[in-house]
Amino acid sequence: MADDEDDMLRICSEVLGSKLESTHGSPMIDTASNGREAREILLREKYDLILLDVQMPGVSGLELMHFALEHGNGARVVMITAYPTYGDAVVAIKEGAFDYIVKPFTAAQLTEVAQRAVHNGSGPAVNGSKRSATEKGHPLSALLGENPMIREIRSLIRRVAPLDENVVLLGETGTGKGLAARLLHECSHRQSRPMVTLDCGAIPRELIESELFGHEKGAFTGASTARKGLLELAQDGTLFLDEVSEIPLELQTRLLRALQEREFRSVGGGKTKRFNARVIAATNRDLEAAVGAGTFRSDLFYRLHVIPINLPALREHPEDTRLLATAFLTRFGDRNPNWGVRSISPEVQRHLESYRWPGNVRELENVIRRAAAFSEGGEIRVQDLPEEVRLETVAGQAEANGFSQARELRMSQFEERYFRELLQETSGNVVEAARSSGVPRATLYRYLRKYELEPADFRVSEVRIDLTDETAD
Repeated sequence: MADDEDDMLRICSEVLGSKLESTHGSPMIDTASNGREAREILLREKYDLILLDVQMPGVSGLELMHFALEHGNGARVVMITAYPTYGDAVVAIKEGAFDYIVKPFTAAQLTEVAQRAVHNGSGPAVNGSKRSATEKGHPLSALLGENPMIREIRSLIRRVAPLDENVVLLGETGTGKGLAARLLHECSHRQSRPMVTLDCGAIPRELIESELFGHEKGAFTGASTARKGLLELAQDGTLFLDEVSEIPLELQTRLLRALQEREFRSVGGGKTKRFNARVIAATNRDLEAAVGAGTFRSDLFYRLHVIPINLPALREHPEDTRLLATAFLTRFGDRNPNWGVRSISPEVQRHLESYRWPGNVRELENVIRRAAAFSEGGEIRVQDLPEEVRLETVAGQAEANGFSQARELRMSQFEERYFRELLQETSGNVVEAARSSGVPRATLYRYLRKYELEPADFRVSEVRIDLTDETAD
């Protein structure tokens, strides 16, 4: 790994060393703080993965990337970037890098891109768009679900993808708008060209114009070199504007003109450049309401809103939770051969179908990942689920039943929590638990069997890897 920040080198080395150990033994991780040092190491050693910062002292990250691709013996190259150099990362993808990761990133995000780079065969990915799902058949197989709404979305994507019309993806956070955008690109005639993404809500307002249109040298303070914008980098491919409602009102006029006239000028530039890319926009907001409130231009709305596709919330198709959860388990197992959890108990499935899933499919994936990490056997059990999933499900069932059933559910909820905390306090010592609670040991064992609580689980003292630190939109 090459980066000029010592803390970044140290943290990334620790994360990758611990999280890749299960699949790669004790991985060899070398670091370099400048381009010269990185070149010397690359000439001496062979690696599976090379992480490079886009901005390096003495030599640019792109120069170093080309050197790594030439002398890296087939190693995957992943670029590390901050938003001001986001366009350079996209250039790197076009010129052979496997993927890029944006600062600041979490341990889970770093681990995911590293594992994908190491395990997923050869050849570059475009903004992470080449995933294992597409290798198993038609790309649309990645959009899981048997609910009629999901089937209709697959059918709509299949019909719309070959067209060049603009598409707007609507739906709550975590419903799969990014996946739908990728499938529209992969099923189109533009699939061999780049798909570039701009997260309009994550980039500072003053940088969005430069990211979209690029800038010339000296166009503003700090513009020491000219840089291409995403409109130019997406040429003949797909431009995905995620959270498009967050584009500043004053910039919407420039974007509208580029979409209408299919041309634009970079910031500080006088030369007109051609724009030929399919535009896909996504938002979790009500764009029509934004138009009414004066925060989104009506003419830009109608330019983008040619073909709307609504992604339903997971609570609208709860019967698909089993299929999705099983697919997540399979994916985790494929990436980690030592992953022993392969199934979900029927009781857990009832909880998954009853929970309201405010974070939608993304939340379900994180819940399954966390539950599997804490499971002691080959099956996820109720006690492996996060407390909010277990308790909200019980509360929802109580509201739907009569008084006596509701009381029984509340009592079960209290008992399960009480005996779980009791075992935690006594470190799984049943004799001590019976003494401190005043519950006879035989009765205590009946409660433990009822709620599938194993005293041994509370006696184990080991460090567990936290796989739930990935941030969500």
